[in-house]
Amino acid sequence: MIQLRVKIMAFKEAEAKYIELGKKRFSDMLPDLEANIQFVEDDADILFILSGGSEQAAKLLAEKNRFYIILSNELDNSNAAALEIKAWMNREGISSVLLSNPEEMKAYMSKYIEVTSAIEALKGKQLGLIGNVSDWLIASSVEKNVLMSKLGINLKQIDWKSLCSFEDAEINNDFLSKFEYTDHQEKLNASKIYNILKDCVENEKLDALTVECFPLVRQKSVTACLALSLFNDQQIPAGCEGDLASIVGMMFAKEISGSIPWMANVAKISEEAALFAHCTIGTNLLSDYKVTTHFETGLGTAIQGMYRYNDITVFRFNSELNKAFITTGEVLDRPGYATACRTQIEVKLPQAAITKLKENPLGNHHLILQGNQLEKLQLACGLLGIELI
Repeated sequence: MIQLRVKIMAFKEAEAKYIELGKKRFSDMLPDLEANIQFVEDDADILFILSGGSEQAAKLLAEKNRFYIILSNELDNSNAAALEIKAWMNREGISSVLLSNPEEMKAYMSKYIEVTSAIEALKGKQLGLIGNVSDWLIASSVEKNVLMSKLGINLKQIDWKSLCSFEDAEINNDFLSKFEYTDHQEKLNASKIYNILKDCVENEKLDALTVECFPLVRQKSVTACLALSLFNDQQIPAGCEGDLASIVGMMFAKEISGSIPWMANVAKISEEAALFAHCTIGTNLLSDYKVTTHFETGLGTAIQGMYRYNDITVFRFNSELNKAFITTGEVLDRPGYATACRTQIEVKLPQAAITKLKENPLGNHHLILQGNQLEKLQLACGLLGIELI
């Protein structure tokens, strides 16, 4: 159970019985969360401003790179002190939110517990990098120690040569029944790749994987697109090109939103919209699809589908996991341009987001989440000290 570490903040001369009154006021404001509350003297995440005169105490307690929830009410100059504390935290670059309405508090705290639980769920997860980060992803690698310290995820790098060879791999009949494709040999080849990766996931006890896939195309003329699609349908985040920033974002988004997002190229940016495209996507995100060839090579197998949702959220981490791009968008079209990867959506974005994509991108691949996930992602980033660009 997530514990809410609460510090009662009052004027310097406040007696113990006044602090006890503060604890009762806090519990009365949030009665449904009583089991989660832990009153503390330090290392607090929630500051309940009981009275005026608590500003200096809050200043001494607050730490950089922490996120604080400041709660106040209409009694004893609580709101006045809370505004001063919030202004000071803003000036000092300390992330915080100020809540003074009980109904607003209840809604926010419910979301806070949900998001905190999701972040905790990432700790101890095993991520597999099969091969290396692709050469062209010069802004998308994540150091193992950064991943562990920021999110508690352990990175395992696995050499393709340590896995079963393509020639010795078995055909997976369940995989064959999942996908329809007229080129039966290509489907057999794709099922072998799925079996190789499936064995790796099971043997290494992986919770997610990202695959340096182009060596497969160059050496065996086969792709991992269908295999990665099936893993995502099975709720195992699976990404392309060894992109660590993207697969970490996929793992993160799955815990926060409850579903695995689609990883896509930014294929085009216009004044009001962006075109996102890629050759693999979980089929549960599509209303219809067909299996075709891989865009860049014309080889192997890939998915060309119709994205199911209209309202989306676009999300991406940088390679240091200290910045994130988040925006909502509206799908305008699902084109089939011959000049981009197979599954495509054209998305209307806010002007500020378009500007950021052009002038301050965090990298190429972005994650497409179904629905509006803005508030939960923003809160999660705030809790982790991740700056929103």
